[in-house]
Amino acid sequence: MIKTERHEAIISLLKEKKHATVQFISKQLYASVVTIRRDLKFLEEQGLVKRCYGGVSLLEYENKEVPLFIREDEMRKEKGIIARQAAEIIKDGDTVFMDASSTVLQMIRYLNPDKNITVITNSIKAIVALSEKHITAYCTGGKVLDNSLAFIGSLAQKTIENVNADIMFFSSQGLSADGYITDFSESETHLRQIMLKQAQKKVFLCDSSKVGKTFLFTVCHVNDVDTVICDKPLPDELLA
Repeated sequence: MIKTERHEAIISLLKEKKHATVQFISKQLYASVVTIRRDLKFLEEQGLVKRCYGGVSLLEYENKEVPLFIREDEMRKEKGIIARQAAEIIKDGDTVFMDASSTVLQMIRYLNPDKNITVITNSIKAIVALSEKHITAYCTGGKVLDNSLAFIGSLAQKTIENVNADIMFFSSQGLSADGYITDFSESETHLRQIMLKQAQKKVFLCDSSKVGKTFLFTVCHVNDVDTVICDKPLPDELLA
């Protein structure tokens, strides 16, 4: 089992058990105690677990950048429903911006290669998935944000600034009660803002767990987007 797979497996175990000993995790994952201790040290440095005498516990990760492998596993069914609806919006020949969010990533399995679309994305996993479906795709390049497997920084920004898209799909960590779309990642927030400027139509994908939450950086206001797709009806104050 490679390192990233072990990290995912450890988080899954702790979601189920809440607390576990190093020896228990070692046996479950068929890895040495020394290896598991090294993995737990890394996860603790990322603010995801807390080691204590006798074992380790999973921490809540509000108000921090959440690794992609954790976000992919959260609200998976709801994200699939949202992603399918979003994919249906795309028209033949569209040029599409896709951010590096886990919800947008799920869209790719519903894309039709026969629509002859072109995708521009800063997501490493999205580029791989798009190539497997033989969909024309451009990668922004840039500095890699390892937790999100996303490209960020000036190189990514320049790529986006030189492209005009028909439609943009993006997600974020929170949608506040007063309609602000927010996130904890400053670098990804800035990149999304540039995509918003360069896209004719903007579509925000938001699972219901994000509604009513506010994080450090504001991407935009819900009035700045054309469509919001959620797995549940939005609160009346947001609809207003």
